[in-house]
Amino acid sequence: MAWACVYSLPEALDVVRLSPGMKVLVLSPVVLTERAAELPAEALRTLTAGEVRVDVVDRESARRLAQQVARSAPGRRVRIHVQVDTGLTRAGVAREEALGLIEAIMAAPGLMLEGVFSHLSHGDVPGHETVARQVERLREVAEPVQRRLPGLMVHLQNSGGAWHVAGSAGLGLDMVRVGIALYGLQPSLEDVIPELKPIARLVAPVLAIHERPAGVGVGYGHTFTTKRASRLAIVPVGYADGYPRCLSNKGVVQIGGRTAPVVGRVSMDQVIIDVTDVPAHVGDEVTVFAWDPAAPNCIDGVAVACGTIGYEIATGLGHRLTRRIVD
Repeated sequence: MAWACVYSLPEALDVVRLSPGMKVLVLSPVVLTERAAELPAEALRTLTAGEVRVDVVDRESARRLAQQVARSAPGRRVRIHVQVDTGLTRAGVAREEALGLIEAIMAAPGLMLEGVFSHLSHGDVPGHETVARQVERLREVAEPVQRRLPGLMVHLQNSGGAWHVAGSAGLGLDMVRVGIALYGLQPSLEDVIPELKPIARLVAPVLAIHERPAGVGVGYGHTFTTKRASRLAIVPVGYADGYPRCLSNKGVVQIGGRTAPVVGRVSMDQVIIDVTDVPAHVGDEVTVFAWDPAAPNCIDGVAVACGTIGYEIATGLGHRLTRRIVD
């Protein structure tokens, strides 16, 4: 069974609009306080319809959510997954408090406990010692609840854990939450998963080509100066689109089956590439990010050049880029 797993409630509402009937889990905890004591009406309607379930990690939020359901949707219930901090030290209820929170949720008329989960800190490292410890800590919380609620869902594995940790059935778990692997990107470049192949590339046309002599400064601050008579192509992609500024004077692209360097600073909306040695014309397609994992400008390769991870590059791709699905 396939679910959609998103971070925020607005994202979940978008999924429901685009794919009615899809089961959606929101990972960001619902936190209700005196200042923000209720969920928006549209969100509550979607939750009580049963398509979207949410993460609750504290008793006060559980109490306020149950009260809102009782007032606005009496007789309905919101499906809840409780996130337990088993060692990542991020979002999640402390293990010592988890069973008390779960009891409160199970006793609340407007709430229905559906799952208990956690998140691996080292799922991308095969055989890491923390994995078994996190599995055991999650079991300590989940097993007493499962005896009372046999249908309780328990989940822990992320993209790295789906490959590097024993199968869900062997761990007594019910599903995996695959994220970056859906895009064919590596959870870790130190422990590469050969089966993963990038599914996307970024292309843009050449807007203009300038012929310049030696000794000409290029781009903001003239951080690059032509050393010979050069042909410089302008490509309409910049850091506002998710092309990192740290690739100034060190990024590469492909055009006409050849590699061309990025010269000068990456601008907000454009980059300049040196096509002196490449047959190039206005309108030619430039591969900014390649989907060949061996290419230096695949997303994981770009991440290495920028000293970051593929997740950051992939999630930074801007909304003004046109998305197309191709066979």
